[in-house]
Amino acid sequence: MAGTLVSTGCTTTLYKSSQVSAPLLREQGELKGTVGPNNVQVAWSPLEGVGLLANGFYESQDEGRREASGLLAEAGGGLYGRFLENGVWEAYGGLGYGQSTASDQLPAEGGAFRDVGFKARGLRAFVQPNLGYVTPYFELGGSLRLSAVKYTSLDVRGYTEQERVREFLVDDKVTDPVWLFAEPAVTAKVGYKWVKAFVQHTWTLKLGGDALPHEEDSTVVGLSVDVASWYHDFRWTSDTGG
Repeated sequence: MAGTLVSTGCTTTLYKSSQVSAPLLREQGELKGTVGPNNVQVAWSPLEGVGLLANGFYESQDEGRREASGLLAEAGGGLYGRFLENGVWEAYGGLGYGQSTASDQLPAEGGAFRDVGFKARGLRAFVQPNLGYVTPYFELGGSLRLSAVKYTSLDVRGYTEQERVREFLVDDKVTDPVWLFAEPAVTAKVGYKWVKAFVQHTWTLKLGGDALPHEEDSTVVGLSVDVASWYHDFRWTSDTGG
């Protein structure tokens, strides 16, 4: 499988971090959503101090003879609170399902090509604290997502046994372990009240075990929408009239 259980467009990459959910909620009833080229995320606070998450990822790439696609859907929830005047902390956990496919053509005898490819499916569980500073004009946040990835199946076609070992496409080597990743991320949003542009950079750090092929970092850009009422009494400091 690949990317947070999504494909990266390369048959030798089995994991790529998707966008880290960092809504930085401030109040009950607040609804936040982000849209990027491959990511859609929604967060909502049904009760004061409680947040719910839903994330979706889809990616498709076509590079000459190589094609790849992948998807991920996950949901989660947790707690949030405030400190000082505009500081926000959050702690979430969740579970997702994803699959990816990749196909390629490799040279064969007589100048022809042979078809190769794989399909991977799996689950990802995560826990994640967020810490941020939120205003109507900008938001800054830091996150540390800890992910446990379990591949439930790996179907490979066309590769020789030697190629499967070299490309780390041996079924039991991929599906037997639980793969652990630390994914620290920094998120910045700039705009005004309800709509902001955002950029997020995430690092992907493999924790122990064999060296599962993965991308080391990723950057996501897009738009964030926030439906909330705290804008009406926003203050920079806790001082009266701040």
